[in-house]
Amino acid sequence: MPLLRGLPLSRKILLGFVPLFVLFVAVSVALQNFFQEREMMEQAQAAAHTYADLIRESLVSMMIINQEVDPEFLERVRGLEGIDSVQIVVNPLRLRADLLDPGRAESLAVKHARMQPADAPEREALTRGTATFRRDGDRFRAVIPFNATDVCRKCHAVPEGYTLGAADLHVSLASVGEASSANWRRSLLIFLAFTALAIGIASVLFARLVAEPIAHLVAAAREMQRGKLDGVPAAPATAPERTRDELAFLGRQFDDMRLALREKIGQLDQANRDLFQRNAEVEDALARLRAAQEELVRAERLAVTGRLTAQLSHEINNPIHNIHSLLESALRKLEGPAAVRELIGVALEEVRRMAALTRQMLDYYRGSVVEQEMQPVDLPGLLAGVVRAHEESLSASGVNVHLDIPADIPPVRGNADKLRQVFLNLLLNARDAMPRGGTVGLTARAVPGGVRTDVQDTGAGIPPEHLGRVFDAFFTTKKEVSGVGLGLFVSYGVVRAHGGTIDVHSTVGRGSTFSVFLPT
Repeated sequence: MPLLRGLPLSRKILLGFVPLFVLFVAVSVALQNFFQEREMMEQAQAAAHTYADLIRESLVSMMIINQEVDPEFLERVRGLEGIDSVQIVVNPLRLRADLLDPGRAESLAVKHARMQPADAPEREALTRGTATFRRDGDRFRAVIPFNATDVCRKCHAVPEGYTLGAADLHVSLASVGEASSANWRRSLLIFLAFTALAIGIASVLFARLVAEPIAHLVAAAREMQRGKLDGVPAAPATAPERTRDELAFLGRQFDDMRLALREKIGQLDQANRDLFQRNAEVEDALARLRAAQEELVRAERLAVTGRLTAQLSHEINNPIHNIHSLLESALRKLEGPAAVRELIGVALEEVRRMAALTRQMLDYYRGSVVEQEMQPVDLPGLLAGVVRAHEESLSASGVNVHLDIPADIPPVRGNADKLRQVFLNLLLNARDAMPRGGTVGLTARAVPGGVRTDVQDTGAGIPPEHLGRVFDAFFTTKKEVSGVGLGLFVSYGVVRAHGGTIDVHSTVGRGSTFSVFLPT
């Protein structure tokens, strides 16, 4: 069907909606039958009004002529075609007294008693003065009131519009029902025939013109969902290049989009790789920036602390020196009990310790502000000498030192005495961190721009909240009195004066590692 394949999508959809059109026709037929039946009911109501008007006029005529109703009149009415029964019901008639003799009044009272309303529709018609209609299957009932006219009021003492009575008509709708049923059967047959025909035609056309192209699109979409951008084409291979077929055009556009998407995804992957590399570079730069900021803050803080401690040390050094001299003189001249001499000796020892502390702080400050003489330093020999000089005391504490220092470590520029003091402080700190003994690893490696030396212990480690303060003056975690918190402070200042860096990494329960970088 090449001709139909080239039709616009709107016409295909129109052909596909044939069943809806058939449904519309069926609804129209049903509504027509409904309104036809309704019209027949309205005609039945009009006929009931006509019969009621004839009955009322006949009753009025009989009352005017004979002043009574012919008993055979209602029987003749019941014999009319379509009327099953007819009944006259009345309200109080209120006849004028001058028209009745006692015998006739009694006869009328008996008749009126037999003509009283028997059910709700009759009472409703007499009370409201309006017609009521009821349908029960193929039977139709109409209760139509008779309202008093000027002629009636000549004999009845009633107001204008008063309901004197009503005609209760029962009409058979059997013929109407048969006609309606036949009409419904014919409509149903027509509806079924048109529906079957429309569904058949629409199914074939929809399958050929819509379902097949959509199936190609769905298959192509599933291939794309699986990530196969070189999968099934959405447009059939037989589809012409130029056509008014919107689905074929959509299929070709889908294929073009698939190929463009494959190219864009390749470009996006490359951009993501480039972005990942840039992010890594940015993260590295930020890390270096944060480290530099922390180092700058720490250096400023230590510089301020150094100046403050130097000033305090200078101020208290002279009084300590005087006290030291006085205690030495007193100890030489005192000839009292040995206990007194012992107490003075303890005081003298504490004063000497305070003097050493102030000299240490002054030395740190002078070393940080006075340019040091820098010479090439053999770092492996210096580290080995520090370990040999304190090997006995370290062994006594149960500490084993493991050296891992290659012989080809290049010399570093610095002051040998100051550097020896730095590594001795780190070694003693490692010993103090392992009161029950342990192992200290001392390693040195050449790195770009200098030498990195690590001092690693197996002690208790430093809590994370203390890592940022270990290089502050007078900060210590040691419980013994010997810890005054200046060893790492002085070491940091010495390393900074040499143009190097010192940092610490620690895990609670596993130990700490102090890393010293010195430029070559």
